[in-house]
Amino acid sequence: MKEIKCTIIQDVLPLYIDGVVSHDTKEMVDIHLKTCENCRKEYETMKQELYIPVDNQTSPIKNMKRKWRNKKFIVSFASVFVTAILLYGAFAAAVYIETVIPYSDELIRIEKLDNNQLVSIYTGESYAAVHTTHPFPIEINGEIQHISFMYYTKSFAESPTRDLFNLNKNHKQEYIFPIPEFTKVDAVYYVEYDTFSVSGGKETWPSILKRGELIWEKK
Repeated sequence: MKEIKCTIIQDVLPLYIDGVVSHDTKEMVDIHLKTCENCRKEYETMKQELYIPVDNQTSPIKNMKRKWRNKKFIVSFASVFVTAILLYGAFAAAVYIETVIPYSDELIRIEKLDNNQLVSIYTGESYAAVHTTHPFPIEINGEIQHISFMYYTKSFAESPTRDLFNLNKNHKQEYIFPIPEFTKVDAVYYVEYDTFSVSGGKETWPSILKRGELIWEKK
């Protein structure tokens, strides 16, 4: 039999290993590998490289399943997290977002108690907070007066804390709030204000006074 070159044998080795060569070619390669050490080493090396264990053949599927489980876990966790954020936002909106209660003399009045303490009396069912200032000296009609500003706010949920006390147990209740530094106060105006706007120079107390409503004045 004519001797076959090693290069030809090595070219058909991949097909030989896969078992897709003809019977004659397989017989030729078998005979050559028995007598050629170099081609036999090449055959062993190529056989190891081309051999894929059964476990490794299924590993891509296992990896896909593992990735899918991880993805489902991430999606579930993200859904729970987003739901928690939305619920907290709804709770915050109900408890912490406040709106100003419009002034009404039936709802809010300023009075002096028997001890001359000047107080604000709120008559209603609920509110969130009361905002007041210390008296500010402001020129009105060429005369300096000490003005206090105040306003009440409400929220969708009742505030759990109030710096006030209850006078009776009727459906509508009266809440008393002492006016700060009442001995210096010449007048009280009901108006919404923002101390940060004033300190930042965007607004002044005299400009706030112009849009306020006078609800009490010293006689």
